[in-house]
Amino acid sequence: MAKKNAPNKKSAESAAAKRTHSNPPADLFPESLPHVLAAIHPTAGTRAGEALQALKSGPQNQADYWHGWRLAAYVRELIELGWVFIKRDISKPGCRRSITEYSLDHVAESNRLALASRQKGSISIDLSWGMFTWLSAVWLGFNIHATWWPL
Repeated sequence: MAKKNAPNKKSAESAAAKRTHSNPPADLFPESLPHVLAAIHPTAGTRAGEALQALKSGPQNQADYWHGWRLAAYVRELIELGWVFIKRDISKPGCRRSITEYSLDHVAESNRLALASRQKGSISIDLSWGMFTWLSAVWLGFNIHATWWPL
C-alpha cells in the first residue's frame, strides 16, 4: 500500500530541477571568506614587466606586440603573479590561424587592487605637515640630547 503523502516520481524530479537552477544564498559570514590579494607587479625591466605596461595601455596580440616574440609566455607569467586577463581569438591579415588577443580585466578585484597600489598622486597637506613636525621634533630632540649629554 502506498502512503497518501508520499510524492510521486514526477514531482520529485521537478523539485530537484528547481533546486539545481536556483541561486545560492548569500554567505552568512562574509568576513570568513578568503580575502582577495592584489596581483604582484613583475620586476621592472623584465619581459613580463614590459608586457604588463603594454597591456595597461590596451589590448595586445602577438602580431602587434613588438617588445618580444612570446607574448603568451609573458601573459602566463603574469597570470601566475595573480593578474586576470580577458582572452579572445581574432584573425589578422597575414596570419594563417587565429591569434589570441589579451586585455586586462579591469573588473577583477586582484587587478583593481594592484593598479590602485601603483597610482601616482600627491600627499595631503595634513599628512605632510604631520611628517614635518614629527621629523623636526626627532631632529630637535636628538640635537638637544647631544648637547646636554656629552659622551
